[in-house]
Amino acid sequence: MFYPREAEKDHLYNRIVLLTVACCVLLLLASLAKHSGTIYGAIQWSAVEVKGTVTQLESIPMNENGMIIHYRYTDSDQQVHEDDYADQRYNEHHQFEVGGDAPLLYSRWLPRISSIATELHTYRSGFIIMAGGVLLTLVFLGISFMTFGQIYRMKEEDRLY
Repeated sequence: MFYPREAEKDHLYNRIVLLTVACCVLLLLASLAKHSGTIYGAIQWSAVEVKGTVTQLESIPMNENGMIIHYRYTDSDQQVHEDDYADQRYNEHHQFEVGGDAPLLYSRWLPRISSIATELHTYRSGFIIMAGGVLLTLVFLGISFMTFGQIYRMKEEDRLY
């Protein structure tokens, strides 16, 4: 025999399961974009310009146009930091020289996070994926908790019958 109330409860349980799976997928995507998203977010929030020195240019295997640019810079607390940037299209634009200057941006709050000033935009898509994944996960968790509330109310109403 068909019970509409039981079918509605089943629908609510299915909603929770599907939202949980969606949250897992979104958090996986956000974790994959965490590195570039963190760099973009931290630098956009509190950027400091500094001149860095290119210490090494390393070719990327199986990509003749690409180059890994290793650089060193000193933050406002006189701490020396080293970082690198993998430029997939290095041969198509501005060339750096070992020992030459490179315009850099680093985060005032997290001085170890830095980027070449002209290449900061390459991290934007990672930030959007990371922030979007986290925000959608929070929305889905909110919907799940509201659904748990509906299930609880239905169980309380069932006790009266």
